Amino acid sequence: MIMKMKLKPYYFLSVLILLFSCEEITDWNLKTGQNKVLVVDAIITDEFKNQEILLSLSFDGMNDYPEPARGAKIIIKEGNEIFQFSEDQEHPGHYKSEKPFSSALNNAYNLEILWNNAIYEAENNMVQLIPFTPVTFKPVNGTDSLTFDQTPPLYSPQEQAMYEITVDWSDIISSEKTRAKVIYYTFNTIDVNEIFKPAKQSVIFPKGSKVIQKKYSLNSKTANYFRSVLMETEWQGAAFDEASAPVSGNITNGGLGYFCVCAVLSDTPPLGP
Repeated sequence: MIMKMKLKPYYFLSVLILLFSCEEITDWNLKTGQNKVLVVDAIITDEFKNQEILLSLSFDGMNDYPEPARGAKIIIKEGNEIFQFSEDQEHPGHYKSEKPFSSALNNAYNLEILWNNAIYEAENNMVQLIPFTPVTFKPVNGTDSLTFDQTPPLYSPQEQAMYEITVDWSDIISSEKTRAKVIYYTFNTIDVNEIFKPAKQSVIFPKGSKVIQKKYSLNSKTANYFRSVLMETEWQGAAFDEASAPVSGNITNGGLGYFCVCAVLSDTPPLGP
C-alpha cells in the first residue's frame, strides 16, 4: 500500500532554514608547497600599445606580497614577427614590449621566457568579441553614493568574456582608499558553485567618480583556466563546495599562471556630477 502525504509549505521552509543556518568553524591548514616558482600574468590585447607582462614568484603566506621575478628575457612570436620585451627598471617584474603592437583575430601567438637558466613557453590566440551593454549603477539608500545595479550575465551560450570595471574617486574625496576594481566573468557553462557562491562586499563610491569598463574576449581554453581559478577562490565556501585541486595554466616547464590573447572593448559611462 502506498501512502500519499501532503506536506504543508512551512515544512519545506523549516527544512531550508535547517540546511542553510548551520555554522561550522573551519581551521585552514595550508600546506607549504614548493615556492619561488615562476608565475606569469600575461594578457596581450588588440589595443595598439606597449603590451605588458608581469612575472613574480610563488609564495605561501595568504597576506604576503609576491616577489618580482627579475632579469628575464621575453619575446612573443607571431608568424615572422618577433616582439621583444624589456624590464621596467622602476617597476621590477614588469616587462613591456619595446615597440607597440596589437594582436589580430585567430593568429597564433607564442610566448617565450628565459629566466633563471630555464625556458618557459605558452601559446594562445584571440577570438572575436561581441559588443557589450555597460553595467549600470544605483543609489545607496537614497544617498549620493552609488553601487552596481545591472551586471554582466553569469551565463551566455554565445560567448565567454571577462569584465573589468575600475572606479576612481581620488578627485572627489581625499582618503586612503580612492580606487576599486571589480571583475566579472561570463561562461557558457552553468556551475552550481557559481550560482550559490558566497556574497561579496558591495563596492560603494560617490557620484562623479571616473569609471572605466573593459570587456575581454576569452577563448575556450582561457575561459576554462579562469573558471578553475574561481572554483578555488571566489566560489569556495558556498553550500556546494568541491574538493580543491591544482589549477593548471598553459605555461610549460612547471611555470604557473597564464598567457592569453584577448580582444578588448572599453566604455566610460557618466555617473553624474
